[in-house]
Amino acid sequence: MCRIIRENNFITLMKQCFAVGAVTLNTVSLGILNGYIASLLSDLRKTREIPLDIDSESWLASAGAVTLLIGTVIGSLTMEIVGRKPAVILSLLCGICGWLSFSLASSFPALLIGRIFQGLSFGIGANADIIITGEYSSPRYRGSFLATVSTTYLLGALISYVFGIFYGWPDISIIFLFISLPAPMVCIFLPESPSFLVSKGRYDECRKVFHWLRSADENEELEKMIKSHTMAKTTKEDHERQLSKLIWDKVKYIMTVFRKREVRVPILIVMHLNAILQFCGTTICDVYAVDIYSAFYGTDAHSSSSSRVITSLDVLRLVAALLSVYIFSRMKRRSVLLTFVSLNIFVNLCVSCYIYTRRRGLLPFDHMAIGILLLHCLYFVVGAGVMPLMATVSGEIFPLADRGFCLVVNKMFSSLFMFGDIKSAPYLVSLMGVEGTFFLYALILFYGLIVAFVMLPETKDKTLQEVEDEIRGYSIYGDSEETFAMKSSEVNSDEN
Repeated sequence: MCRIIRENNFITLMKQCFAVGAVTLNTVSLGILNGYIASLLSDLRKTREIPLDIDSESWLASAGAVTLLIGTVIGSLTMEIVGRKPAVILSLLCGICGWLSFSLASSFPALLIGRIFQGLSFGIGANADIIITGEYSSPRYRGSFLATVSTTYLLGALISYVFGIFYGWPDISIIFLFISLPAPMVCIFLPESPSFLVSKGRYDECRKVFHWLRSADENEELEKMIKSHTMAKTTKEDHERQLSKLIWDKVKYIMTVFRKREVRVPILIVMHLNAILQFCGTTICDVYAVDIYSAFYGTDAHSSSSSRVITSLDVLRLVAALLSVYIFSRMKRRSVLLTFVSLNIFVNLCVSCYIYTRRRGLLPFDHMAIGILLLHCLYFVVGAGVMPLMATVSGEIFPLADRGFCLVVNKMFSSLFMFGDIKSAPYLVSLMGVEGTFFLYALILFYGLIVAFVMLPETKDKTLQEVEDEIRGYSIYGDSEETFAMKSSEVNSDEN
């Protein structure tokens, strides 16, 4: 009997690995897209093939963050109306359009169009990859699977940087254009998410997919999910019949949805986690490598030594992301948050102090290895904890009924913080220096850590429904229908 159970668990794990593996093809593609901008800016500075000033550089680097928000809206609507799987495929198609634009580019506007498509691809796919991975996975595997999202993203970035060492930016775009073509066809064979099927009332299909993905001992989660949706749907339909216009219902929903604790608390949590991720320090190192690396160890990103350091940093970040799979299977989410964000703050302060004293000749001893060591520490901390934490938490804490809205708001904050970081970095560096910029980032991380640690509930080894009930403060499934109706009527009276 035990042998049969082990075999069934192994088969279930393999099925989930296939489903998540197909999704990670898009995550790898997003990592390649993000890593490409560093090679592009570095090559254009060196060759001047398409002349760029500081403003055009900052717009080219940050344009993807602007269109990321538009892609988030498109992706959320696609996930809520059409399905999770079509959103992943649409993200891949936008990425292919971006590579096509870059491969044909001969001017700044053409490059900008390519970045716009990349931003759309990232906005559509980033949330879809996390959500569908969380919904496919069993609670005991979910932490590890969600950690692989950041791992495969970093793998894509590493691939992009390695190709950047040997090829120019036009050749890279052509290579990745052809590499990206098979991915949408592979994703066609994915099953649709059980959570999406439940949200559309397709319970029979949901049971079929859930039983294919999960083991028999997880049926309780399936039945809780179906019953919770049935009760919530009944209350929602009763409320909608009281309204004369659907548009007014949507406006009132947006105006009142933040009164729900299960919506308000997760959005505040991911807002601060997004701030931590975007201002951790590695983003400007990736995008503005020439300026940052010259401040760290006195040479530019075009030299052979810098190319080797960049490659070693990406290898380290990938190794750290692989290690994060083990870390998240063992450590609780709040412990990961406190440990790795504190280390990130400490490393940023060390970087700030080192560059400040180095530029003013206050160090009794200086060597290139010191800057390289600090950079490697920064990349390891972010790759092992900070980046996978954002992916893991955002895949666990959003309520099913309002997940589409929460995803839009989440990516809106991500887009705003990313745009603010990338767009402001050249001006902050010219005004405060690299050392002042990293000190400012340390202050932002400290504030984000305090707020996120106070608000974040522990989600490790819990079902998505249990996490939602904990944040809400009561269980829809556990209460009687009369009690749930009473609580729902109280919420509706507040909305009115």
